[in-house]
Amino acid sequence: MQHLGVLKEGERRRVVALAPAGVQRLVKQMRVSVQRGAGRAAGYSDEAYEQAGATLVEHRDDILRHCDVILSHDSHYRGEDFGVPKSFIGFFNVLSDRPVVEPYKRPGISLYSLDLIPRTTLAQAMDVLSSVASISGYQAVLLAAERSLATVPMITSAGGTLRPARFLIMGAGVAGLQAIATSRRLGAIVRAYDVRSASRTEVESLGATFIEVEGAVEDKKAGGYAVEQTADHLERVRQVIYQEAVLADVIITTAKIPGRKAPLLITEDMVRSMKPGAVVVDLAAATGGNCALTEPDAVVMRGEVTILGPTAIECSCAHSTSFLLSNNYTTFIEHLLKNAGNAEDEIIKGTRVVHDGEVVNARYLG
Repeated sequence: MQHLGVLKEGERRRVVALAPAGVQRLVKQMRVSVQRGAGRAAGYSDEAYEQAGATLVEHRDDILRHCDVILSHDSHYRGEDFGVPKSFIGFFNVLSDRPVVEPYKRPGISLYSLDLIPRTTLAQAMDVLSSVASISGYQAVLLAAERSLATVPMITSAGGTLRPARFLIMGAGVAGLQAIATSRRLGAIVRAYDVRSASRTEVESLGATFIEVEGAVEDKKAGGYAVEQTADHLERVRQVIYQEAVLADVIITTAKIPGRKAPLLITEDMVRSMKPGAVVVDLAAATGGNCALTEPDAVVMRGEVTILGPTAIECSCAHSTSFLLSNNYTTFIEHLLKNAGNAEDEIIKGTRVVHDGEVVNARYLG
């Protein structure tokens, strides 16, 4: 029987990759050990893991030495020799952080990174990226509302009527759509832009106005993700967005391209044109940012405009995020156990980055 080990994340990353409910599902098929305190910051006690059937282990090295399947959200392996074979599973952003793969290039080591999960119906329940994006879009709206000098909904009182805030959402993927839905629930007037014309229906179904800029490059083979645009088209986008930024109380940017630097959508001139007290929340800060003034995990002030660049905003509600992540990872591990002998399985092939110390993933190599 295989032995799964769950590592504790770093202090900044409050989530845990496997919740007690996930342990209950997996102990029927494999032994499960959890590093002591792994779930504490996410609201899951050590006692809950023990009751679910896991064995608590004190130190990281003991997990790495005695388990043959290692689960963590971030990469915590530094290339040590703890014996082989070992399989590592996580969300390692291998296309954006290519050096993270280097320690795993050792004979007997396999690496699966779920940022590469195929966008198929079967893989949907394993889509860590969508889980993180959903929470990020929600949290971005709450962060912006807290920082803004204006209330979000229309409020009528004895002192008069406060108009609803104007939100501009850049990108209508999972994070953008969640940001639209959350800001609409709070009572904001929402306008949204996405390079993919097909997203218009989703944007409008949530009660937002879709901003269309003609001439975008779209690729049906990109699996629903945005693709890199020409310099001319990006300039047309910036011209349109400039007019929108002048009116916005809040801008939330979510535009990312897998394996590429985030596109620049909000220039310094746009920020200067924004009204005093406006807020920009840049969810692409980890890959360069959609705003020219974004600094990762920093608060930047330009005049009276606040620019926020959180890179792990999903950790603000670590319990909910961990619940989603655990379901994703558990479903993937169950699939891996069931299909381990099928080298051509679409999900296994798509997420396997390293096999027996050799890089084998076509997207990473490409």
